[in-house]
Amino acid sequence: MWPSAEVLGQFGVRVVAPLGGRLNRHWLVEARGERLVLRRWSALADDIGYELRLLASVAALGWPVAPAVAGPVELGGRVWCLFPFLPGEPPPVAGPMHGTEAEQRARGRLLATFHADLARLDGLGQRGGWRRCEEILGDPTLDRVLAEHERERAEEIRLLRWHLDRARERIAGLRARERPGMIIHGDFTSWNLRFQGGRLSGILDFELAHWDHRIGDFALSWRGKYDAVIHGYAEVSPLEPEEWELITPMWWALLIDGARRDLAAGTRDDGWTVKQLLRRSPLMGRDAAEFR
Repeated sequence: MWPSAEVLGQFGVRVVAPLGGRLNRHWLVEARGERLVLRRWSALADDIGYELRLLASVAALGWPVAPAVAGPVELGGRVWCLFPFLPGEPPPVAGPMHGTEAEQRARGRLLATFHADLARLDGLGQRGGWRRCEEILGDPTLDRVLAEHERERAEEIRLLRWHLDRARERIAGLRARERPGMIIHGDFTSWNLRFQGGRLSGILDFELAHWDHRIGDFALSWRGKYDAVIHGYAEVSPLEPEEWELITPMWWALLIDGARRDLAAGTRDDGWTVKQLLRRSPLMGRDAAEFR
């Protein structure tokens, strides 16, 4: 569904091209010769407010993000906003392979620098529907949902339980609940960055941003595979021993929680979660034991 004439008239823009999006939908639009981005939200009102406040706060820190210039406005049962267009291109190696080792390391260093400023943000709290890994792993409903689907999806549940048990065992002595938290981006991947003239010109896609351990940002930037991201980060901001230990159970908790939601909703995993759980990296240390 493209923006209606009512929506375009509300913002005084015309569509130039669709830009896509995973959850929210976006269109490149133009108004008085200026390029802008029109977003149709998929989120709830509270979630929209959280992200808009976050974008304004990050922009105030001097980072190239796109705080809303108009909206939110509800039209046709949907919520719409208008944002600045951030120029530039993703790294040349952006894409499914997530770049070379050099790109990964550079992205890790950039993430550490970004975190130094994000840690200054206060008052946003947790985004609705998000939990840190220790909350996920300690949730008793997780065991109930797995048990309810054990008969018809036995091998998948066995895989999930195997990783759940090890994640719980690993996190038990790390006092994760006592560790500090901060706002993280949530999807600091190469395709969510823009560069122009060799300089960072845009950070996109804050739809997964939330309050977490700082290493929570490694989940989708590392994915159990891109080790150079973490090594690059540690070059700028060294990790504490407990943080190194938390990396793998944190990643597995995110995957298992996603599987729990799919099971509860009756959604069949397309294989992505299983593939990620089976992935092993030298950074996992003793957590790199093979599933059996």
